[in-house]
Amino acid sequence: MLYHTIIEFFAIFTALSITLISNATREFNQNRIFMKFGIVYFFVASVDFLHTLAYKGMGVFPNWTANHPTQLWIAGRSLEVLGFFLILFFTKLSERVVFSLFGLLTTFLILSVWLGFFPDCFIEGSGLTSFKVSMEYIMVFVLVTILIKTIKSKDASISAIRRPITSAIIFTILGELSFTLYTDVYGFFNFLGHVFRFVSYLMILNGVIVNSLKDPVRSMLFKLNEEREKLKEIAHHDNLTNLFNRAFFNEWIQRQVRLAQLQKVPMSFIMIDVDNFKQINDSFGHLIGDEVLKFVAECIASSTRSSDFAARYGGDEFIVVLYGADKQRAEEIAQRIREKITNSNKLEMSIDISYGVATLQPGADYLEALHKADEAMYRMKKSKKGVS
Repeated sequence: MLYHTIIEFFAIFTALSITLISNATREFNQNRIFMKFGIVYFFVASVDFLHTLAYKGMGVFPNWTANHPTQLWIAGRSLEVLGFFLILFFTKLSERVVFSLFGLLTTFLILSVWLGFFPDCFIEGSGLTSFKVSMEYIMVFVLVTILIKTIKSKDASISAIRRPITSAIIFTILGELSFTLYTDVYGFFNFLGHVFRFVSYLMILNGVIVNSLKDPVRSMLFKLNEEREKLKEIAHHDNLTNLFNRAFFNEWIQRQVRLAQLQKVPMSFIMIDVDNFKQINDSFGHLIGDEVLKFVAECIASSTRSSDFAARYGGDEFIVVLYGADKQRAEEIAQRIREKITNSNKLEMSIDISYGVATLQPGADYLEALHKADEAMYRMKKSKKGVS
């Protein structure tokens, strides 16, 4: 009886810890499954507490026999198994519904034992009744079904807590099987069943602690890192065209030039300028001018490889860096960009660009190559004006 009282109070304390921790962390815990387990185990602990007080030899309820605590045991285990079933099969079930349902069920089960209309579960001298044994096997069958569901489930909320839930179900099954074998409430299998049940509670508690305390901290750190990466991304990009900005280009090009020198590969630059952009702004307004810049950026992005680098260099100027491409290849890509821009009627206006190409050979100064590309671009722009 002393052993039973101690292990029951440990189990009750563990069940209430599940409730307290899950409730205390409800505001920042994203996985609501353990919130529902916290509700279920509060009611299970209530029935377990009555079961402990009613146990043979405790003397709290003088007129009760060994049948009554056994009935309360079946009531508590039924609540626990039903909780597993509803929470894992009906993940959308709200916490309010779970609380209301289990509050009513717990009240009904306790009253049925108290008023004497709960089926007999243990008879002194002969042991467990067929009802009690049948209930244990039914619960084992339901638990096996839940176990298969948990293992196979692709639900993100279940997969995140699969290990502790699976362990808890396995130990609960072992406990239920043990409780089909004893003939004496002080017997070995009764002792063993209580051990398995206590361990199953610990598995749930461990899952609650990890999910409610450790994982949110990891999640918070991950979100902070994600936010930092987003801010870095924003700082590196031009917010209008979504291409890289000049500040990032100046930072990036230093590393890329060193890499090209080490690998002894050429690097080509394309400088691009939108023709008559000031006139577009003056005639149609800055909003249309912004649309023109976004359109040119889209044409550049769709004409280059993912390994190429494209940036808004300033105003209506753009720069494209082609790693491992010679001047001829750069000329082809520049012409492709221009054709895509001039042949499109997306903005219902005539848009053209001027461009200049230069290639950086290994060991040369990239600023000279940039200057050459810039000069070539202005030569094209002047030649157009000369023709017109």
